Order: sequence, then C-alpha cells, then structure tokens
Amino acid sequence: MRLARRIRPALVPLLIWLVLVAVGTAVLFWQQYDSRQSLAQRFNLRVGLLGDFVTSYTGDLMDRERVQARASLSDPTVDARDFARAVAGFGYPAAVLLDSKGRALQVVPHDPTIIGKDLAARYTHLWTALNDGRTAVSPVVSSAVRGLPVVAFAVPFQTTSGRRVFSGAVEIRDSPLSTYLSTALTYSGAQVQLVDGNGSIVAANGTLDGAVPTLAGENEPLAAALRQNAKGRYQAGGRWWRYSSTPIEGTPWRLSAAVPEDVLFATLGDNEIAGRAGLAGAAVVGLLVVAAAGRARRSRQDLRLSEDRFRKVFDGSRIGMTLTDTEGRYVRVNPAAAELFGRSEADLIGRRSDDITHPDDVGRAAEHIRDCLSGRTDGFDLEKRYVHADGRIIDASVTSALLRDNEGRPQYFAMQIIDTTERRALERARLADRAELAEHAERLQQVNAHLGDVMAMLSHDVRQPLTRIIGLGELLLDDWGESTAEAKLHDVRRMTAAGHSASELVTDILTLAQLDAGALVARPVRVDLSHLVRAAVAAEQVTVVAPDEIYGFADPKHLQLILGNLIANADKYGEPPVTVTVANRRDHVEVKVADEGEGVPEAFVEHLFDRFARAESGVATRTSGTGLGLYLVRQLAQAGGLDVSYRPNQPRGAAFLVTVPHAYEAPVYDPRAEETKRVTSPRRTSAN
Repeated sequence: MRLARRIRPALVPLLIWLVLVAVGTAVLFWQQYDSRQSLAQRFNLRVGLLGDFVTSYTGDLMDRERVQARASLSDPTVDARDFARAVAGFGYPAAVLLDSKGRALQVVPHDPTIIGKDLAARYTHLWTALNDGRTAVSPVVSSAVRGLPVVAFAVPFQTTSGRRVFSGAVEIRDSPLSTYLSTALTYSGAQVQLVDGNGSIVAANGTLDGAVPTLAGENEPLAAALRQNAKGRYQAGGRWWRYSSTPIEGTPWRLSAAVPEDVLFATLGDNEIAGRAGLAGAAVVGLLVVAAAGRARRSRQDLRLSEDRFRKVFDGSRIGMTLTDTEGRYVRVNPAAAELFGRSEADLIGRRSDDITHPDDVGRAAEHIRDCLSGRTDGFDLEKRYVHADGRIIDASVTSALLRDNEGRPQYFAMQIIDTTERRALERARLADRAELAEHAERLQQVNAHLGDVMAMLSHDVRQPLTRIIGLGELLLDDWGESTAEAKLHDVRRMTAAGHSASELVTDILTLAQLDAGALVARPVRVDLSHLVRAAVAAEQVTVVAPDEIYGFADPKHLQLILGNLIANADKYGEPPVTVTVANRRDHVEVKVADEGEGVPEAFVEHLFDRFARAESGVATRTSGTGLGLYLVRQLAQAGGLDVSYRPNQPRGAAFLVTVPHAYEAPVYDPRAEETKRVTSPRRTSAN
C-alpha cells in the first residue's frame, strides 16, 4: 500500500513522459526515414541524369557513324585502301563493311579469307542491323588487334547497291564516356558500371583489367539485386548498399551505380545519433526539446550543404539545366544553358521561356504544362527551337520534370536542354543526300531507257540497209555473167540508196550522241538567210519564196542541217509542192517549210519532237523511219538559240516554222563562200 501511494503521484508524470518519448521517437524515426528517402531520390535522379548523358553520347556516336559511312562507303565498289582510310578516320581499331546479303565487302585489319563470307549469320548485331534496318550494338568482346575490350556499333545505310552495314569496334574504356563515368559521382566508394545484355562490363569508374569482366564476377550481390529490381538496396561485405539503374536507349546496355548507405547518409549520421541520445535522456523533457531544436538546426545545415552540392552539380553540368516557375519564368540557369542561349544568367533570370523560343514553337509546351499542373503527369519530353542571342536557330531536346513542395503543390519545372542542332543538320543532310541519290537513280533509268532505244534502232534500222547491201552484192556477184548492164546498174543504184540510208542513220546517231554529251556547240553569226535557204535546196524540187537579202543570227551549219531534215521530212512524208518561205517578222525572221500531204495526225502533234517517237496512223505507218529526225531538229534549234514549231498547212499538209533572231551588227556569213553540205532524198528519218 505504501509503495502504491509512492508510485501513484508519479503515474501522471510517467504517462506524460511516456507520451513525450513515444511522440519524440515517432517524430525522430519519421524524420530520419524521410531524410534518407530524399537523399535516395536525389541519388536516383543523378543516376538518371548519367543515363541520359550516356544515351545522348551513344546516339550522337551512331548518327555520326551513319553519316560518315554514307558519305565515304556508298560507292558500288569500295577498295581495301579507301576502306582502311575511312576506318582510320573513325579511329576504330577494327571494322567491317557488309553488302545487302550480309557478305563482307571489306574488313580492317585486312583479311582476304573473310572477304565474301556471310558474317551477318554469325553475329547477332550484324544480322539485326541488316534485316531490321536499325542500329545494333554487339556484346563486349576482347579485341583481336589490341586485346582490349571493345563493342561494335553496326549501322545500316542505303546505297544504290542496296542496304549496307558498317560496323566499327569502339574502345569504350578509352573514350570520353569512360572518363565521364569516372568523375560523375563524388561519393566515396561509389561504383558506376555500364553493362551489356550478356552481363559484361562495358565501362566503369574503377580500373578494369584487359579481360572482359562480368558484373556477376565483379559484384555478384549487385548483379543479383539488379535481376530482382532496377533500384533498391542490398548487403555485401558487411555493409548495406543503395543502388539504382537505368537502361540506355538504343543499346542493350544498362547503367547502374551503387554507393554504401553509410556514405550516402553520412550527412544524417550525427543527426540520428543526436536524436537517439536525446531519447536516452527522455526523462529531461527540456533537454529533449533542446536536442530536437539542435537536431532541427543541424538538419537545416545539412540541407544547405546538400543544396551546395546540388548547386555544384547543377552549375558544373555540361548539359543545359534551368529551373522555371509555373508561369515559365527562369528562376535558375546553369552556365551551360546560358552559353547555349548566348545570354548571361542575369539576363535570363525573370525572363519568360517563350521570349527566347522560336515564334513557331511558342505554346507547344502549354498542354504538357497543364497536364503536369493538374497532376496527370510529372514531366514531359519535347523537341523545340530556341533563338540564340545572335539570331541563330537552335534545335534542342528538352526534358522537363515538375518539382513539388512537401504538400504536393507545384513549385518549379526542372529542365535539361540538349543542343541537337548539329544532329538535326546531319539528318537534313542525310535526307538531302537521299533525294539526290534518288534523282541520280532516275536519271540513270532515263539514260538506260534511251540506250535501249538506241540499241533497238541499231539492231533493226541500221542492220536493214546493211543486210540489203550485202544481199544485193551477193546476188549481183552470183548473176554477174548472166545479168544485163541495165540490171547491174539497177542493183548498184539500189545498193547505193541503201548505203545512203545507212550513212544517214549513222549521222543521226552521231549527232544524237554529240547532243547528249553536250559536245555539239553552236557558233551563231550574222548570216544571209535568203542565200543560205537557196543553197540548202539548190538541187531539190522545192519552191523558195524569199527576199533578196534578209539577215538572222544563227549557226549556218546547224541551220543547214535543220532545213535539210525538214525538207527531207516533207519529201518523205508529205506531197508536193514543197515550199520554203523566208519572212521578216517584227521580232524575228521566220523560215517555213510546208508541203501539201496528209499532215500530222492530231493525236500525235504533242509527241512530234520526242525522241524515237512515230505516229501510229497515217503515212508514217507505211514509211520506215527511226523517229530521230524532228527530235534532232528541235535539239539543234534550241542549242543555237532558235525555235522550231509545227502547225497544219492550209488548205492541207504540214508546216514547220523555224524562228531565227534578227542580226544587226554581227559578222556576215556568206553561204556562197563555202560548199554547203546537203542530203539527197531519201535522207532523213522523222518523228512523225
């Protein structure tokens, strides 16, 4: 009873003490848990930023490899020396070029035994690039050249010979990527490693030997943890470790990082010890309150320290990073972003993001921002353009995340801005190259079509008169003793006519070849068209209507060829009388060649001057020809600055008009001063 009386007065204070201790314990452990979760989230965010950098690095590397391969390895034939120079320019220790069937076209180091073998069937990344048309990355292997670990980037690209694949070996451990991983995390004892799909380590922040180590061999506890979850914690070596990982887009790689929890939470260690010490002295409520205040003060100091560290990462990042409020005004801008925009940090703070956005892209992010502010999403990715201070347009890839306060209210948008101007330019150049290749391919198809037409004509129209000459010659020799002089003369005339026909066909073909090659150059001079026309038709049954003198500016030889073709065309396809009229017009001199035959079928008029074109009705179906005569007339006229056209003759027949520019102060060409070449009938083929 006495004991109960002694204890009873202490029950209320005891209960109060127990309540205070319980409340203090709950508050302490919640605060410690929340602080650790905050640090863990920052650690995960930093690992995510590292992953974004690696993704950007590998993406740019593959884009450059594709553009350079298309520029230097797209020829139908790539010899070993050119390929070796190209590979040396890439800086790769080894490389291979495959054709559209997966066979090796070239290889470095050069190995003749590999050329022509199907390598795509042996290597998964080559097969994927060739058949799926997308960039593929090989597992880590030991280089046969230097004995160092390498990975191969297999890049497909289109050529006129079909799809090709260029695969170059890259020593990731000696690249800027490995250097970046070595300095990315400043935690003592932190482990950062880039692992491929087979579990082999591509690169790490620690020293690796020349072999190809695996993550399971180097750190089995971490490998086992990653097989379960992408982030979390595991125990190894008597310590707890916090880890996080992120996949590298476009590759089979995964970036992982691990740090001892005692290092990660080192800033909270003293705070936790102080809290537990305060609980041990819970009997002194005042000391507990003081200790709690001290712990709160220390927590603020730790927060400031953490903020200082964040500022160092923020300001030291090579990627442009900004903080904007919910209205789009810049609150913080790191030096990389200021350099990207060409403006100072002071000039950007308080300014709206739309002020430096390309006018066509203003408002593109509005819907994404509304989604974030309404809670539907926590961030977004966006491709947009900015305007540099000097007026240049900057293509950028923007990743934005919404930051909220402890009560979940939106505060800031944290943005990472990567300059993609060069990559966009390369992409536009790639599209331009593709369009140019398509244009060249179309031209080659046209050339092949013209070549086929020429070969068909040679095999028929040229062979026909030659066969006729040979046949008549053999017949004449066989019957020489029995044939009369008149029969022999008749056969010789027929052979001569066939020879003229063959000669004119050859002349047309040579003229066509000169025109196609651009070798037939016009040399126009001041020429008396009346004399030139009379000289061109001197031996023809053609009527010439022209004044005594009328001058034009033209190449005399080309004009004689044009008139010869038109007169021969009228003689072959028209009917007499054939009339050549020279008339002086206001802006030019007009030379008209007209006949009174059946004319050109109306449906064929639009194709009259086309190459190898012949009408499918009328007299053209009963008369042999190649369809080149009027085509050559049009080409010769255009080459010399003339023009030629067709119109029906009145009351019937066909009329061709040659338009010759006036000549006033140019040297005079006299057709009587030199012998004019003419073609005897029948001499020219025509397009009608």
